[in-house]
Amino acid sequence: MQEEKSFVYTLILGACMLISLLLIGKMLLGHPSGEATPPTQTEPQEMQEEQDEIMEVQLSENDLCTLIVQAMPFSPDSIVAHIGKDGVIEVSVIVSKQALQQSGLAGDLRTALLFLPDSCKVYGAWKVEATDGGISLKTQKAEIADISLSETAVAPLSELLNKAVNDQLQNLGITVSSIECDDGVVVLKP
Repeated sequence: MQEEKSFVYTLILGACMLISLLLIGKMLLGHPSGEATPPTQTEPQEMQEEQDEIMEVQLSENDLCTLIVQAMPFSPDSIVAHIGKDGVIEVSVIVSKQALQQSGLAGDLRTALLFLPDSCKVYGAWKVEATDGGISLKTQKAEIADISLSETAVAPLSELLNKAVNDQLQNLGITVSSIECDDGVVVLKP
């Protein structure tokens, strides 16, 4: 049981790291450097609207998958993310037992790995909402190899995930006042 918790903690921490990397990448890629343009006269309201548009962070399902893959300590066989209009983000990862063993994560999970199939599915679903200048990720469901994790096993993971994501947003200076979700995209608005 402890090995399963350790593995799940590691996966969630990896997902948090990926989301953080995605947010950083989006911010950096969203503002290409170029020649300075002469300032134009704009009214204060227009300037505020432009600043709000710049600070928006938009993540697509592909962006989310890219961040997760970059943060994982192993290469998944496949990864699929779905962002629903209802604000639920679902992530499903297929990983081989061999990749888990070679990742170094398996030290405490050697016994548990014996019982996993050669190809293992890890699934999680989170409801995302704006709260107190950050976001709240509420776990809807978590599974390893189609075995649902209990609420007591998932609660500490949810706390870690929320803290990691909000710490990263704070480090980047991003304050979230609202979140808009549509099929395939989530927009964090200041």
